[in-house]
Amino acid sequence: MKVIHFKKMINNKAVLNDISFSLKKGEIVGLIGRNGAGKTTLFRTITNFYKKDSGDCLIDNQSIYQSPALKESIFYLDEKNNFLEHHTPATIKQYYQELYSTFDAEKYTSLLKKYDLDISFIIGKNSKGVQALYKLILAFSCQASYYILDEPFDGLDLIIRKKVISLILNEVTINQCGILISSHNLLELEHIIDRAIVLQDGEIKKSFNLHEIRDNVKKIQMVFKKKNVPSIVKDNCQIIQVNGRVIIGIFENLTDELYESILEKDPVLFEEVPLTLEDLFSLQFTSESDYQLFN
Repeated sequence: MKVIHFKKMINNKAVLNDISFSLKKGEIVGLIGRNGAGKTTLFRTITNFYKKDSGDCLIDNQSIYQSPALKESIFYLDEKNNFLEHHTPATIKQYYQELYSTFDAEKYTSLLKKYDLDISFIIGKNSKGVQALYKLILAFSCQASYYILDEPFDGLDLIIRKKVISLILNEVTINQCGILISSHNLLELEHIIDRAIVLQDGEIKKSFNLHEIRDNVKKIQMVFKKKNVPSIVKDNCQIIQVNGRVIIGIFENLTDELYESILEKDPVLFEEVPLTLEDLFSLQFTSESDYQLFN
């Protein structure tokens, strides 16, 4: 699936501006950004809940807007326009068998039994966790090629969250579907996504492979004898946290020469610590005004 030069205007404001990215089968891509960045708008525009102002979405080099049959290749359940809560799995099954010719009734029944969900319960009368689990069962029973999941971990307890993650990873592994997923729970995303796309003010600011970026970007914990931070450090890293005398910074290109030059400043502590997705998020959105830095 390819999104090409998407633009969406709302109230004369560009909520999405020149958005382009791809989603391959068999991979999970995390869409991360602060509230209001445009994540949900992007999802709704891809799936035509909102009309795009320009751009296109292609599957097998065909526009999904010009080839209606291709819309079956994408599954997205809009949480704010959710008609499911008043129905049972039995009635919902009938709806989605009409919407998706690929709907697998046997898989649907099997997954409901696996997670002890009764086919006659009213969706909206169950906990948020049970509803989230059910929605994924419904989604994956449609046998789509691509899934768009908006905050699937939001408000879930540990047990349900593990079940949801297991369902997602199992589907990608066995059926080689592609998943575009947003979540504020960066810790959970970090362990399941292959790539991350950073959305800020309606634009893609960064896109990176987590495994590749860890080979180049280094998170360093530092302490210096004097209170002032050496200019060579401030000029070559993004400081994301200051705790007393301890400074946490991210170096996007810590060369051997730079490393030796910093050691010449005789730091009390200068050691690498594990880099997380949350750190990479902070790298994009943290400025010096967000913490107190030594003068």
